Amino acid sequence: MDYKIVIPSYDRLVQLQGRTLSLLAKHNIDFDRVYIFAHPWSYEEYYDLKNKYPKLHIVESKGGIMNSRNYINEYFSAGTKIVEIDDDVEDLIDLKNDCSLKNLDEFINESFEMCGNGIWGVCALTNKFFSNMHDKFGLQSIVATFCGYVLNKNIKLTLDVMEDYERVIQYHYLGKNILKRSWVGIKTKYWKNKGGIQTQLDYDKRLMMQNYCSDILKEKYPDLVFQRTRKSGLKDIRFKKIYN
Repeated sequence: MDYKIVIPSYDRLVQLQGRTLSLLAKHNIDFDRVYIFAHPWSYEEYYDLKNKYPKLHIVESKGGIMNSRNYINEYFSAGTKIVEIDDDVEDLIDLKNDCSLKNLDEFINESFEMCGNGIWGVCALTNKFFSNMHDKFGLQSIVATFCGYVLNKNIKLTLDVMEDYERVIQYHYLGKNILKRSWVGIKTKYWKNKGGIQTQLDYDKRLMMQNYCSDILKEKYPDLVFQRTRKSGLKDIRFKKIYN
């Protein structure tokens, strides 16, 4: 099956090489299908990756999470199968067997076959306590850290935080399948690693932006989501039990 692996990245060249690209190499992924969408401020630095990985595609992206994801949607043709993965993913864990996922290409192909023309994802953590360990269809969170989707030109994100929730909602309204493969977890240290979104957002700014975006989602989609506020004041969004 033909699919593209897309890695948005900002100020994480070292982590990208040591984690995500190393993970893809371990699974013998053809780097001709891998696209790095580099922040415009560091595009030239990322372009040097082609010295080590000549088949790799380096694309000068747009600044900001929302702009970057929308640009990815503009860059490829409608119907393209996209696997989006963060630049600091250390491993993908088979939670059923307590080991690394054995065959990434096989897992990606199977996920697209199961999902059809929609979007699929995995568990955001590697703790079994937070996973039901099953494949499940329906409206649910699909984290952008590692996910796959069939590109649809009707998808247009408007939020800089919680944009992955917004994307799922748009696929839902388009009548597309939403599949969560909760028996696979992502091993990463997203907020602890240098670079990425926290380079531009400290905790207070992130709290303010997430609460703002959470309020927007709650007001715009009251039939689909509800809100929970943590003791820290951070407002989380949860999906209501709606199945497709």
